[in-house]
Amino acid sequence: MIIHSIRATNVLKYAELSIDLADKGLIGISGANESGKSSIGETVCFALFGRTFSVAEDEIDKVVRWGENHCAVTLEFSVEDQRYVLSRFLDRDDNHSAKLCVAGEDEPLARGVAQVAERMTGLLGFEYEQ
Repeated sequence: MIIHSIRATNVLKYAELSIDLADKGLIGISGANESGKSSIGETVCFALFGRTFSVAEDEIDKVVRWGENHCAVTLEFSVEDQRYVLSRFLDRDDNHSAKLCVAGEDEPLARGVAQVAERMTGLLGFEYEQ
């Protein structure tokens, strides 16, 4: 899998997060303690799996930035030669939605948290626990 871009609103430490990555090469993230490095990894994890490694599954609303009511993440990535767009939305009322599309197409490959999880497992070859 190659991640091409990350866009997020009101996720963890970030009011806005927008990162575009090169199609090839390594990614290095550096910064002072508490500057948000881990939050970037957790944002990617939330986009891919609907949960993070520091927030318990039953407290997933804590992914929403303090003082805000909802968050959204869009991750553009490719597996082999196919490019995808994965979007998630979460609010403090436990509304959690997800949608996976082929990049440039309107019709989703999967819609809904469970359906997207199943499709992502097939694409990636692993689940959150792995």
